[in-house]
Amino acid sequence: MPTPANSAAPQSPLGPPISPAPHGLPGAGPGNLPGPPGVEDVNPGNVHLMLNAPIAPVPSGTTFKAQIVLAGGKDIASIPFQVQYDPAKLTLVNVGAGDFLSKDGKAVSLAHRDDPPGSILINPSRPPGAAGVSGAGVVCVLTFQAKAAGTSALAITNPMPKNSAQHPVPATGSQVSIVVK
Repeated sequence: MPTPANSAAPQSPLGPPISPAPHGLPGAGPGNLPGPPGVEDVNPGNVHLMLNAPIAPVPSGTTFKAQIVLAGGKDIASIPFQVQYDPAKLTLVNVGAGDFLSKDGKAVSLAHRDDPPGSILINPSRPPGAAGVSGAGVVCVLTFQAKAAGTSALAITNPMPKNSAQHPVPATGSQVSIVVK
């Protein structure tokens, strides 16, 4: 159904408007994971890690949140991955837990290291011996402060999820551009 021209776009509780389709996955995005009917998955059977981040320019000096969203999970027990960004444009302020790995109430460990600046190693994991989780959800939420005008890529690299038997699960990452004004 068409939307009236004067209706406002949905707003994210995380800040400025968010990307309706994380880069790297056609049609995928928050609220419609893994994608609308008729859109083929680019790597069926793979886990996808996507960035749900602001698409509107972010004012310098303000903070914004970027969700790391997982789709296509089957028996996932840990999700080591790396996020890269331009430290001249952005500063990492916080890494917060998402709800994907704790769907059943199990405690989740969220280890992370920002070393060197511009490269965050993150490893959310379930307790040893716990069954894995399936489906889609938010893995973690990154809070950044915009430092300087310009554009910074924000990219998920080296995704290496593991199942409850600690075997690697094929995965793809994604990338978005953050514009600081």
